[in-house]
Amino acid sequence: MDEINYLDKFSGTIIGVAIGDTMGRPFEGKLRDQIRRQYKTLNDLLNQKKRLFTTYTDDTQLTIHTANALIESSGFNIKTLIREYVKWLDDPPIGPGYGCLTAIKKLKYGIKWEKAASNSGGNGTAMRISPIGLFYCKDIEKLILSASISSKLTHAHPAASIASIVIARAIAYLVEKDPKNSFSMDEFFNVITDPIKNSNELICKEFLDILKKVKETVGSSIEVGLIKLSQAGVKPPYFIEQFIGKAFVHPYALSTVACAIFVFLSKLNSFEDCMFELVTAGGDSDTVGAIGGSLAGAYFGISNIPSSLINIVKERKKILQISKKLYEKFETLYLIR
Repeated sequence: MDEINYLDKFSGTIIGVAIGDTMGRPFEGKLRDQIRRQYKTLNDLLNQKKRLFTTYTDDTQLTIHTANALIESSGFNIKTLIREYVKWLDDPPIGPGYGCLTAIKKLKYGIKWEKAASNSGGNGTAMRISPIGLFYCKDIEKLILSASISSKLTHAHPAASIASIVIARAIAYLVEKDPKNSFSMDEFFNVITDPIKNSNELICKEFLDILKKVKETVGSSIEVGLIKLSQAGVKPPYFIEQFIGKAFVHPYALSTVACAIFVFLSKLNSFEDCMFELVTAGGDSDTVGAIGGSLAGAYFGISNIPSSLINIVKERKKILQISKKLYEKFETLYLIR
């Protein structure tokens, strides 16, 4: 295998978040059937790009702030991360989740992070975790710890932190893979489940069952898989009865992450195919796009992402510059000896 171009992978991951977020935003809250009746191909979307793709959302904003915190402190530092998240309030936030917004406002006014977090199991931490997966791809112990604490700053529910750990670990794995060569599906699932498999948390055991279902579902049609996984792990009163048998990705962390992983593994042939399926998945389409985009970007690298998709991202040059700075910090600590 050729030597890994880490800058290519770092840039692909961060811009992948922004692409998925930007493309998924117009379809948030819609059923997949509704979206796909109007847009049958990626070209159908791109032909309407000026009308559809105006901006990214808080998914990309908080990913950028996470990266900036790692850059500033040359690694994970909770005080730096809090400062960066508080800065986000002045961006201003675009389409933020209530729990995350409330928690960060509490942090701004000096409430300790252990008490500021909402009891949310939403996907708002997995969507911003990719810089930690990148930066600590050579130090898995620090990756797991940093992913967990960064999640708990805003989301106290264990579903959010274990989803973040799994996505960060998946990114660290995919960064090391060459898209010209296939990788073992068994190995992938063993790697991403290893950090949570020995936990006594019931939610971890539940997530392991969900990920097993994801693995078994790869090979089914995207439609079938999304219907099966869209509300995986969701319980009353949050389960949406009216969407039984329909593709509508729930914002619960475990279901969103399950859908993102399923679509990514089902579309390893090209970044474009993967993104089209992600952003038209239905439901929380911007976040499943952002999370799935981080996985696809880490795997394919920016060299395999067409300019037609990169160019829809607002402030793409700034995002790529941040990706480069993150890589340079990583290179200094982990590659230069």
